Amino acid sequence: MEAAERLDTKTKACGCKFEVKVQRMDFAWKIVKREGHGTHNHSLVVYEEGHRGINGLSPRAKNLIRQMNNAHAKPKVIMPAVQTEYPDDHPNMRHIYNYKDKIRRDANEGRNPAQQFLHLEKEHKYVQWIAVEEGSRAVPHAFVSHPSMVEVLRTYPLVIGMDTTYKTNKYGFPFLEIVGVTPTNQNFLIAYAIMKDETADSYRWVLEKLKMLLGASVSPKAILTDKEPGLLKPVAEVFPNTAHLLCTWHINNDVEARVGKICGNKLNGEYFKNGVWKRIMNATSEAVYNAVVADMEENWSRWSAIMTYVHGTWLKHKEKFVRYETNKVLHFGNRTTCRVESQHSVLKSWLGRSHGALDTVFRKVHAAVENQFIEIKNRLESSRRKHGVKYNGFLFQHLTGRVLHHALHLILEEQKRMWELSVEVYERCGGALLTTHGLPCACTIFTANQCGVGLYIDLIDPFWKTLRIREGANIPQFLEETAQDADHFRVLVDEVLNSDVAVIRGISSLIHDELHREHAGHVKPDPNVSRRGRPPNDRNSTTRNLSHVEHVRRSGSRGRVRGRGRGRVHSEARPTGIYSSSSSFSLGTFTSVDHLAGHFKEQIPNLIYPFLCGFNDVDGDGNCGFRCIAHYGYGDEARHREI
Repeated sequence: MEAAERLDTKTKACGCKFEVKVQRMDFAWKIVKREGHGTHNHSLVVYEEGHRGINGLSPRAKNLIRQMNNAHAKPKVIMPAVQTEYPDDHPNMRHIYNYKDKIRRDANEGRNPAQQFLHLEKEHKYVQWIAVEEGSRAVPHAFVSHPSMVEVLRTYPLVIGMDTTYKTNKYGFPFLEIVGVTPTNQNFLIAYAIMKDETADSYRWVLEKLKMLLGASVSPKAILTDKEPGLLKPVAEVFPNTAHLLCTWHINNDVEARVGKICGNKLNGEYFKNGVWKRIMNATSEAVYNAVVADMEENWSRWSAIMTYVHGTWLKHKEKFVRYETNKVLHFGNRTTCRVESQHSVLKSWLGRSHGALDTVFRKVHAAVENQFIEIKNRLESSRRKHGVKYNGFLFQHLTGRVLHHALHLILEEQKRMWELSVEVYERCGGALLTTHGLPCACTIFTANQCGVGLYIDLIDPFWKTLRIREGANIPQFLEETAQDADHFRVLVDEVLNSDVAVIRGISSLIHDELHREHAGHVKPDPNVSRRGRPPNDRNSTTRNLSHVEHVRRSGSRGRVRGRGRGRVHSEARPTGIYSSSSSFSLGTFTSVDHLAGHFKEQIPNLIYPFLCGFNDVDGDGNCGFRCIAHYGYGDEARHREI
């Protein structure tokens, strides 16, 4: 075993022999040097900030630090404030860090991070469940929900998204955020779970707690996730009556990356995603879906690996993401987990670092949720008190002040669509807004316009009419179920009291441990050895690693420029021919337009592009225009001289 290397340490003292003494002489005090101790062995102080005997924090400076620490200000923000208010203290950053640590230790009162975590949950009246490892008393799983957000959930329980993020705590545990949607188009953090792993058992444990939070009689209309293998089966088991939708953004990224990798050309992946795959995703009927899939199988048949991947990975779950299937679900426009990704960003802006203990994570998330709840109440009151000028028309005369502003905005956009459909509104409407948002669709708006009566309030889903928390359509079910649960518990209490004293003692002990977990001797969990999403060279950062599709997009030519439209490519990055790869794909005598190179696509007018079904690459000998006409008229470009 190699000898341990001593750290580069230093002492506080430098062995200076200088001393003075104070003595009383007659009616005055006098300071004199002691004999043999009248010389310093070091230079005098130049910078007060670096001398421990001079610098420090006054009581008033400590009070300022305590206030700013309670507001979750970072040390780099606290330091200028202390320097400005109390410059004579000569503080440095170490003082700020040390005093912040003292505040934390004083608040913990000797409790370890796990016990303090449970203590804070009880102090703030959180709804929480934990799992405990036998023997070690460690906490591998914790489900936590703010009491105010429980009320918001029970008012707006219809759409729930969930996703896991990483680099949030010192243990390397995944952090699952469960996010809801309000009719003001805001997110709210229903609950979060700190899990040791991402197995199906761990997700099932979390979903069961979410079900208990909702109640047995209430089921969401839609749950949105990415295609996390551990989530698919538990969601179907715990919420059998809820539609499980997969995030279309994650699907598109995965398809682009995988197809590009199979073809050996990232441009092919992008063209596949923006071409035939986009048409599959947006198919508005089963007939359109089957036709586009058949077109894909014909034009991409050479790449059997792509067909195997698309069918085996995604199309077997088409009811979870294809538009004609999701249009049957009341999802209020949520087909991606972007709300959860946004919540990840908010969370990490509050955390600031990735090695916080359980109690530190709790305090930061608690502050974020409190701020979020204030914003939700602000927007709800805005919809009650403010009437937008653009909603003053007769169409909204029965809705203004009684329906959320975001719903009125969606109806206004649907009215614009109604004008675009014109006289074909009844044939082409489709009714998607009614089934997916619970709002009047284009044909209903057209009828209201024709009759001159406006839209009535009973045409609006209750979700959009709930302007006060605890007054939602599902609240009576919650209250009824709560009363039933209370009655059932009283029956159990009476049964226990009529039992033997030993039974009473045992059950009392179980209830006590459940209600007072902070005294049960729980300890912090052991860190995960494999930390997903944590780069080895930056342990403090909360920034996520690049995803697979981002690595694929960065690979290859550096001349690639991403922008709007169908893609733009620098000249040094363009393919050598008209095709997006060296291989052509048969479409009768034409090649599918999905494989047309980007710099050719951008030259086609947007008005014409949707109607193209294929192209033919004629010889570029100066007669290409005549060759195109000959190919179209005679079926043979070689007869161009006859034109």
